[in-house]
Amino acid sequence: MEGEAVGNRGRQLPWRRTVAVQAALCLALYAAFSIGEPQLFPRGGEGGGVDALGQGARGGGGVAFLSVAGGARATADQARLLRQMEAVAKVYEVKFVLDIAQSRENDPLWQNGSMYFQALNIPWYSTTSSHGRILGNFLKKVSMSHDQVLDVIALDTGVLQEPLHDGKISTSYREQTKWLERSLALTSGNWKVVVGYDPLVVCNEAEAPEIMKFYEPFQRIFAKYEVDAYISTGGFCGYFHRDNSMLHIGHPRPGGDHTTVDGFFLHRVTPLEMESVLINVEGKVVQRSVAHQHGTGAM
Repeated sequence: MEGEAVGNRGRQLPWRRTVAVQAALCLALYAAFSIGEPQLFPRGGEGGGVDALGQGARGGGGVAFLSVAGGARATADQARLLRQMEAVAKVYEVKFVLDIAQSRENDPLWQNGSMYFQALNIPWYSTTSSHGRILGNFLKKVSMSHDQVLDVIALDTGVLQEPLHDGKISTSYREQTKWLERSLALTSGNWKVVVGYDPLVVCNEAEAPEIMKFYEPFQRIFAKYEVDAYISTGGFCGYFHRDNSMLHIGHPRPGGDHTTVDGFFLHRVTPLEMESVLINVEGKVVQRSVAHQHGTGAM
């Protein structure tokens, strides 16, 4: 019996050794695949983490989407950005991506990002400059819970860069303002978000009176049709700037001289509020803000 027991132990040792080796190989493979992968909202540290963000729009009957500034980046930086966006898109089940680009056809992020996200079956929309024409404008309607609708209106803001001629605005500028007003008049969504490349707000009106002449018609239209937010590249007002009841959201631009942050926004829209969170390429929350739907006020 004793010899048989010793023999059994001898036969069991190779089996246990095999299991241990297989477990070690699995751990090694896991570590290899984890190297270089984006870290999604690490716990602790400046800016908060997973606990601060909560369960996402899917938990509150809302819609989540991403927005990012186009532009040229180093290949490694662009890949890192897209991997982080993909990680967030999967966790929060985002419905689409908005690329805030000056020229879609020549934008490296648009060319690579739209293909990258095609495998995720997530549409990638982009602003563009059509030299004052309305060809690059679009209106998207996104259904939400409780029969609510999110309207996203993209506008070509390239005409804002055209100089005044004899103190008069251009015909293309007037066409853009008319298109925007007509489009907003046709919308019936509970949330209205306008998107454009150029910021349409000045922090100190006294510093740029000529620019304010360009912006005032748009601001009147925004107020008239109760636009909830305007998303663009960043100016000098910071990432978030509240103008009465509307929130201006400014993206950090790659290579910009006023910020060293590169990242994107996660927007989560629920029936009562829209939370926008700026996330850098390391997956950390840089800044956040909440816009409340017109007429609801702060809850």
